[in-house]
Amino acid sequence: MGQVSTLKLLIFLAVCAFTSQIPAHAADDFPVRPIRMLVGFSAGGATDVQARLIAQLLSERLGQTVIIENRPGAGGSIAAGAVAKSQPDGYTLLYTSAALAINSALYNKLPFDPVADFSPIGSTTKTLNALVVHPSVPARTTADFIKYVKANPGTVTMGSPGIGSSGHMAQVQFNTMAGIAVNQVPYKGTNEVVRDIISGQIKSTVDAATVYLPYLKDGALLALCVGDTSRAALLPNVPTCDESGLSGYSVRSWQGILAPARTPKPVVDKLGKELAEVLKNPGLIQKLQASGARVMANSPEEFATLIRQDVTAFDDLAKVARIEKQ
Repeated sequence: MGQVSTLKLLIFLAVCAFTSQIPAHAADDFPVRPIRMLVGFSAGGATDVQARLIAQLLSERLGQTVIIENRPGAGGSIAAGAVAKSQPDGYTLLYTSAALAINSALYNKLPFDPVADFSPIGSTTKTLNALVVHPSVPARTTADFIKYVKANPGTVTMGSPGIGSSGHMAQVQFNTMAGIAVNQVPYKGTNEVVRDIISGQIKSTVDAATVYLPYLKDGALLALCVGDTSRAALLPNVPTCDESGLSGYSVRSWQGILAPARTPKPVVDKLGKELAEVLKNPGLIQKLQASGARVMANSPEEFATLIRQDVTAFDDLAKVARIEKQ
């Protein structure tokens, strides 16, 4: 090899070595300006409240303000689509829920791919679901409820907060594992379910427990089991569905933070590391538990695996429920 060619090769290798270090060096100073975190649901809702609590603590650790921007609509898909198309530099993030994976089972065309178009930062929480019944139902345990429904197939009403919602998917999984057939009554949201189950117009639901707490405390409604593999501080006397006979029943109604795909790994890792520290905050943990959520911290890689698994799982549940993609 000639002297000129050798010199060119050395220059090329030096340039490659230098440019390969740019993302890492950039991450050392990241962030140098405020970060936007889009929430695909309305202000004041459970997901929004969680995002704001976490954003405040994340701002303190990063030394830059994390600004919450609400872009509700299409089950969170409007915000997700906007983030997927944004600059992959770590300055635009998405605070999302399991709806990200559910929507892929409901729609043929989305403005994003829930796996390919995002770089997961980490999950943050999981929401507690519970089997809730009206006191007129002659069952005080999950086993009794299953026996009652089997004795009256298709007649016991079960309200869901919307076709394809996380609550609906939790119900499909519960009913499938229990081997029961209920009269499914879809609503436009949880508030409508609460209204009709309190009045006795519908007899049961599997839904986020938080909204039902006041009625569970005064006995207007009964919680027969919670949808997790360990008991919840929110309802410490209520057994899990797992220990009530549905072995392994655990509905992952999660929330978490994503960045656009191709965000530099050092930036993703830094955000993931700071998020993990935020989720250790005792005050935050207490506030989240009071709202019916549990901290569910994991690494970017673990969160990516969770999303991939749930895209498949929710697609399977949608087929069981015979939900046709729109």
